[in-house]
Amino acid sequence: MSQAMDLPQGVHIVAQSSYLSGVEAIKDDITAVECDIADPLPLAKIAGASIVVIEVDPTSHNSIERVDRLKNELPNVPIIAGLAKVDIATSRQMLRRGVSDIVALPFTIDELVTALVDTAARISPEEKVELAPLIAVMKTLGGSGATTVATHLAAELASGLEGGGRACVIDLDLQAGDVSSYLGCAPKLTLTDLLEAGERLDEELIQSVACEGHRNVDVIAAPAEIVPIESIDFDELVRVITHARRRYDYVLIDLPATLTNWSLSSIFAADLTVMVGTLTVPSLRHAKRQLNFLMSMGIARDTIHVVLNRIEKKLFKAISTSDAEEALKHPVLAQISEETTLLRTAQDQGQLIEEVQKRSRFRKDIVNLADLLSDRLMEVQ
Repeated sequence: MSQAMDLPQGVHIVAQSSYLSGVEAIKDDITAVECDIADPLPLAKIAGASIVVIEVDPTSHNSIERVDRLKNELPNVPIIAGLAKVDIATSRQMLRRGVSDIVALPFTIDELVTALVDTAARISPEEKVELAPLIAVMKTLGGSGATTVATHLAAELASGLEGGGRACVIDLDLQAGDVSSYLGCAPKLTLTDLLEAGERLDEELIQSVACEGHRNVDVIAAPAEIVPIESIDFDELVRVITHARRRYDYVLIDLPATLTNWSLSSIFAADLTVMVGTLTVPSLRHAKRQLNFLMSMGIARDTIHVVLNRIEKKLFKAISTSDAEEALKHPVLAQISEETTLLRTAQDQGQLIEEVQKRSRFRKDIVNLADLLSDRLMEVQ
């Protein structure tokens, strides 16, 4: 359909499957999020939306609450309500709640495309807040070096921007987070202060909590005390991440080794996921289980990128990269060389490896990884 080519980017349509079947003609131009009326708002899946079309049942308290919450959590994102029965009273109710437009259910492509194009045209430049790319960094097993990769990757991504950018690493490893110590900063405030801020949360508070760990990397540190792994309220976490994405050029989240409901939702919200493992049987076995699980939950295969860390420079290896790809049934995006002594020296001083020694195989591999991920981000945005 020619009209579909004029659709704005970042359109998310939230509806039950029977209605989503009606947008098949524009499926390549939108993100369809299957969600029944009784389900909670799938905030993680729509966090990066530019326009949200959402099915609304005026007789359902949950459905109306979802509209209110959507407006509260994503205030700059226009909402188009899909209604099975459109009348004057319901239309007024929706408009009072801040809905930008209304379309009939089931969807008709012509009406939906017209509403989307008209809504996009009404967005003022001030409302078009670009969100920084979000990269989730997960580990196959504890000790795989994911935090080391995350901190160095953040610095390389930010420095690769013209004029220099700034990245933020949010340490979500609640019980073993080391991002702040790896980057040599001693934060007075942590992630906990942001999660508990409620209505006080804004970009100014983000700035006051973030500590400078490198010339172009800030850190939002893990809680000072060990807290239960499931204690995070994902709704509050999304607000923290969204504010950080408005402030920085890149945001990386360093996830715990254990998959939780909120960490899985964080992966859903991310533009890309970097899975860091090693060329060992236990790491590869766990990586395969994680890959299968993530894809069974609906995470797109092409957004998950496997990175093998601590690759030793040997002529003969017990397990090769091709062996790993065969075992995982998934491509390996990059390899990171082993530099144990150099990294330990840098981390003991709270520095990145480049500050201790400008040239190293590790640094070269991180630069390559940053370039590869930059290319992938251009493809998905």
